[in-house]
Amino acid sequence: MNKVLDIFKNMFLDLFSMGRGFVYGFVMIGLGIVICSALIYVFLFVRNLIL
Repeated sequence: MNKVLDIFKNMFLDLFSMGRGFVYGFVMIGLGIVICSALIYVFLFVRNLIL
């Protein structure tokens, strides 16, 4: 019985860490897109001010 409980506990922990990694990946990709967009916007804005 302890072996079965250990298996279920390990499966739950694996699923939990997979979910956390999935969310972390989305957050990192989202932050990358926001930062790149902000850099492009600032570059174009400064270029427009100078010229």
